[in-house]
Amino acid sequence: MGDLYGLRMILFAKKRGRLVKSQSTWHGRNGVAIGALLSLACVAAQAAVVVVPGKSNPNLAGRASDYTCCSGDSVALHAPILLTGLPLLAGQSLTFAVSGRVSHTGSATPGDNPDGDLYVGAPSNYGVGITAPTGVNRINALVGVFLTDAAPAAANTPAPLSFASGLGFLSLSPLIGQQFFIGNGLTGDTNTGDHGGQVQTFAVPSGATRLYLGTSDGFGWYNNSGAFTVGVAAVPEPATFALVLAGALTLLGRRRQSLH
Repeated sequence: MGDLYGLRMILFAKKRGRLVKSQSTWHGRNGVAIGALLSLACVAAQAAVVVVPGKSNPNLAGRASDYTCCSGDSVALHAPILLTGLPLLAGQSLTFAVSGRVSHTGSATPGDNPDGDLYVGAPSNYGVGITAPTGVNRINALVGVFLTDAAPAAANTPAPLSFASGLGFLSLSPLIGQQFFIGNGLTGDTNTGDHGGQVQTFAVPSGATRLYLGTSDGFGWYNNSGAFTVGVAAVPEPATFALVLAGALTLLGRRRQSLH
């Protein structure tokens, strides 16, 4: 009896060992496969970081190298910053994380105030293919403008984007050539010392291939000082992430069935 019991225990141990090894192999392969699928969902969540000097005039976006504007500004010295390293897709949502401070008087001090300072009527509108927003009433704030591959032209000047309802929006859909307020990328207002709030999203318009970042001012960006550090991220569409997640769960179910 003792020998039979011992033989049964040995056989059970061997069987259990094979099961544990099979489970270990399954978990390893499964983890790699699911990890790869979830990584695909994060492909769209790319990010880029740029520094935007206070002298960056958004009205000079996409202009010819000899273009001048706004009482003393030129493309060669005061052009806005072209975002690179982040492909733009129509309908894609972008988010911004911003820090720093700029000054239209040339006397920027350390600190964070990307939502800018209260200044009725700013930024000024110069037209010719690019329009400044209305209802912003902020100077020294971060702004952006989407463009196609073509240079801005007077014949394609869009209507100004209105912010009459305020700057605490959750989402925004600017058109090509419409300057839009970004600030710190949150619903909170750093102008009042509020650095919190919800993350705002900005939709990439159809046909957009370039995004320029600059600062809001009235005229003469050439004597501005300071800079913003801007992180831009492309957020995957919820439907895309849900599809990939469903694929991962399906794979998980199939792997479990093959184990039994």
